[in-house]
Amino acid sequence: MTTSPLMPAWGVDHLPTLLAHCRRCGTYTFPSNAWGCRECGDDTLDKVPMPQTPRLRNFITVYGDVAPGLTSPVVVGEVEIAPGVVEEALIAVADESQLKLDMPMEAIGADSADTQRGLRFRPLKAQR
Repeated sequence: MTTSPLMPAWGVDHLPTLLAHCRRCGTYTFPSNAWGCRECGDDTLDKVPMPQTPRLRNFITVYGDVAPGLTSPVVVGEVEIAPGVVEEALIAVADESQLKLDMPMEAIGADSADTQRGLRFRPLKAQR
């Protein structure tokens, strides 16, 4: 698999929102630079954008120390980014009251000042 620049997703062009899609079995793997398919091990992978709107599968508020630079409490969630691919990520909300299971999410940058690279999610804004 060759390295290529990240493609825009949800209007944010530097996020790691690409997945690897196996030509042999059709399974999605994250991140896109995986050495092989997580299902069959084949190395014929194509980099593709997320094939669906991410969905929040679970969430919890963590009150202890999570990582350097993160001030608790933080909301951490499990987000399904492709069929069978669930990633744990920070959820950009003030508290859990803004969340419900299976709600659509969108990928955003790690922080507004762009001092960190990474992937976070927030509830998808309603289309007007």
